[in-house]
Amino acid sequence: MAQTLSWKALLAHALIGTVLFAAANVATYYSSQYFQRERGYQDEVSGFFDRPHATAVFAGDSHVAQLDNELLADTAYNIAWGGDGLREVYAKLKYLAWRHAKIDTLYLTADPHMFGTGRLESSNRAFVNEYLLETGSRFGLEKGAASAALGLIPLFNDDFVQYLKKKIALSLKRTPPATVRDDEVAWQSLTDAQREAQARSTGEMDHAGIGRYREPFLWYERIAALARARGIHIVGVIYPSHEAYADSVSERQYAQLRQFLSSIGIDEIVDFRHAFSDPSYFADPDHVSRKGAVALLRLIGRQTGRQLLAADVDAPASIAARAAPGGNEPPTSVRRQ
Repeated sequence: MAQTLSWKALLAHALIGTVLFAAANVATYYSSQYFQRERGYQDEVSGFFDRPHATAVFAGDSHVAQLDNELLADTAYNIAWGGDGLREVYAKLKYLAWRHAKIDTLYLTADPHMFGTGRLESSNRAFVNEYLLETGSRFGLEKGAASAALGLIPLFNDDFVQYLKKKIALSLKRTPPATVRDDEVAWQSLTDAQREAQARSTGEMDHAGIGRYREPFLWYERIAALARARGIHIVGVIYPSHEAYADSVSERQYAQLRQFLSSIGIDEIVDFRHAFSDPSYFADPDHVSRKGAVALLRLIGRQTGRQLLAADVDAPASIAARAAPGGNEPPTSVRRQ
């Protein structure tokens, strides 16, 4: 009888432990900023299905994410997120295709920095593991499906643990909170020389290691193969930036990138790196402001023959033409390849 009671006690303790562990995971998931970001990230992806007429998709990192969905026509949708690498783009596109999304055009970032050291490993990498697991992807789960599945449990998520360690370390340093500022105002308030210096420094940092590693090219090839299998046309987009930022990549490197894209079947490339010079079109050296986003959507639409900008956006139709050198013609640096 005593042995029976001990087993019952052990079972009771195990049950209590399981309940407490589950409660801790639920509390962590709904209270942590890390998982709040994850939910926002995944909500952005699933939001595609709230636009039944969307057949064009934008994908990439923060350069692309500036084209907010509120600016887009109902036939287009943006799944880009700051910090995304090409692995994350692949995972999200595969997930949308798995859910039978009706996509005919993918506006895929062709920015050179996507092939550099800074995009080898994304801070969002754990956010897309669920997509790779659901779709049975053969790629992207470096530690295997079992490890990725375990990582879906908040307290077993390695990325969350690393995030928590960093947060604790910062709190121990008692670093004062960052001052909230308007990036667009700050950028526009700089002198030309200051903007150029900042753009050059940012460009050199972002473009470090371009072409040094094979992984970004493999992911681009996988995206192209997935798109081809689904009948999706890819348009490679090089996004606007300050001249000094763009010029930190040589013309030879741009040519090599275009040659690579062509070799995997991506022949349509629209190059907007020198599309704007007015500081008001930028929030910083390599991200457009809202004004710039509106103008850019008009330019991309004009170059690719689609209406991408929402009809009710409060900006004059001539804004893109005014931004372009030469009056009503598109910028000469914009090329369809």
